[in-house]
Amino acid sequence: MNESGDGQAAPMSSPPAPPPDRPPVPAVILSALVVLGSFAALFHIDIPILLLLRSHNLSSLQSLGDLGEKLGNGGTLITISVLLLGTGYVLKRQAWIRTAVDSLLAHGVVALVVNSLKHIIGRPRPRLTHSGGWQWWPSLQSGLDSFPSGHTSATVAVATVLARALPRLSWVPFALAGWVGTSRIWRGSHFPGDVVGGMVLGFMVGSVFNGPLRWWGRSSAHALVRIAPIVLLLAGWFWVLTHRILDPMTDHVLVASGVLLVLVGWALQVMPQWRPATGGSIAAVVTSKALLLSGVGVATGAPIVIALTGLLCLARWNVAAHRLDAVAQPSWRRDGLYAAASLAGVIAVQFLKGLVPLQ
Repeated sequence: MNESGDGQAAPMSSPPAPPPDRPPVPAVILSALVVLGSFAALFHIDIPILLLLRSHNLSSLQSLGDLGEKLGNGGTLITISVLLLGTGYVLKRQAWIRTAVDSLLAHGVVALVVNSLKHIIGRPRPRLTHSGGWQWWPSLQSGLDSFPSGHTSATVAVATVLARALPRLSWVPFALAGWVGTSRIWRGSHFPGDVVGGMVLGFMVGSVFNGPLRWWGRSSAHALVRIAPIVLLLAGWFWVLTHRILDPMTDHVLVASGVLLVLVGWALQVMPQWRPATGGSIAAVVTSKALLLSGVGVATGAPIVIALTGLLCLARWNVAAHRLDAVAQPSWRRDGLYAAASLAGVIAVQFLKGLVPLQ
């Protein structure tokens, strides 16, 4: 027991917090399938997207891309962590010191993992890719290290840790990380699949260092479940943006079905019999959100996106059923915003279809 300065015994430290609940295994498996399926979709259109970018002059974005590359550089990220560490020592903020140390550790681990994967996979950089073939093979040569994106993975890992020091501005480091990842694509340094792969890896490593290391398995599982919807959103966005409508009649039916699913999901949220003071039926609450998500997926008209959306809905249902207390209490404002966002997503999907079609 430590003694305080006035001779009295210092109070004993509080017991460690209990470990977070492990996500149900089916939800983790389904989320993993969503991520892998999204990668399959991205890899299918990576090279056509590369050819599309090469056919356009993006020199006006070059300066922004250069800034993104400098921000995602290892030296810049280490400098940010060291500055936070020094500030924490000067201001005697233990939370800042711990965050800075964790961000440095996360950066080191993700760099080790990424560089190992780069040379084990050996995917050529876009500048060395000249055909539609799959050229993946272990290699130590420079330029055969495209997957995953090192800048993206390192930036997302550091941003994931730093976000906990900015509870009200946690979106800022993630927005900067998104800028870094996007710049890697338009500069021609990486394929979209490389950037999304780096994002997933960085988020999982950063999440591990946001909790005790002995809970790394649970932290990784939670991170995978949380990142799966974002990965599907990115893959679906790229797919819709690059594919024309082939059958207008079928597309109209799918869009109408998507709108109907969103409206039914919203109606299920606001029906009085589902909104008692106790919070409503778990089945109704989860089903309504699944319908909102399904509506957007169906409206895309892409079989792979629709199938992955179904798997994601099953994963979210499994998580909610496992943790009944995790289901938010009904809120007219929040539920209305969810429904409006879903309906806006359906409309946006319709306008984005084939906007930059691949040849």
